[in-house]
Amino acid sequence: MKSSAKTSLPVEFKGFELPALRAVLRDPSPAAIRAHLEGLFAEQPAFFEWQPVVFDVSRLSEPVDETVWAQWIAAFQAAHLHPVAVAGAPESFFEMASAFLRLGVVDLSASAAQASAAGAAAGRTAPASVPESSVAQAGPVSGSDAQARSPQPAADGAGAPAAVVADAVPAAPLEALLIDRPVRSGQQIYARDRDLVITAVVSPGAEVVADGNVHVYGTLAGRAIAGARGNREARIFTLDLRAELVAIAGLYKTFEDGVPEALRGKLVQILLGESGTALEIRPL
Repeated sequence: MKSSAKTSLPVEFKGFELPALRAVLRDPSPAAIRAHLEGLFAEQPAFFEWQPVVFDVSRLSEPVDETVWAQWIAAFQAAHLHPVAVAGAPESFFEMASAFLRLGVVDLSASAAQASAAGAAAGRTAPASVPESSVAQAGPVSGSDAQARSPQPAADGAGAPAAVVADAVPAAPLEALLIDRPVRSGQQIYARDRDLVITAVVSPGAEVVADGNVHVYGTLAGRAIAGARGNREARIFTLDLRAELVAIAGLYKTFEDGVPEALRGKLVQILLGESGTALEIRPL
């Protein structure tokens, strides 16, 4: 007599939407890419935390061989990034991506179209889209701009229900992480997916990091990093600027000779300039 008990499967595969970094490669030189990633990793060893990354090669004018791809992968892995797929590659590259590089292939345009259709038909949340990241210029950009779409009931001319796609209200952001004690030398505070608010001093040798904005309502004498996962709109605010380093979305500025006299000890905000390639420090 057969047992009616269900057999427990050792592995069960299910769909899963995984946010990933999208690294837009504009300079194919493995040496340039490695040097840029090493600089980011040296400044902030926990910057990437082994996040999955998709190579976007759509901006490269010439194809590259297997040796170059292997060097790219090694450079990203050395910076604690985990390459998982390729986007923007011609069809001729697909076989090499899967057979030699063991990377998946992502069709960004097709993914977006499928996500929109699925959202309209079933009211599901569309897969996250990853903002651009320039490895050769602006450093890592991470995060997702997932947009929820839900069907709205409506009637067509025949009286049958029709689906109308409407943008859903975005989810409320997480509350800011509030630190009301001094951040001592050697300490690091990280506010993931939120702003960081500190109402005390950030000592020399200390580091404060946020995916959103960094607010220091006291002396900022250590290092401050805002937009750690690629938010180029993030800013740093402080009542007393005496920092060792400030950074936003991978662009950073050091003060090896101290903060300039015109800004030292002043209430300022730090943001990306209009060009998007340099930081601006503005008095408030």
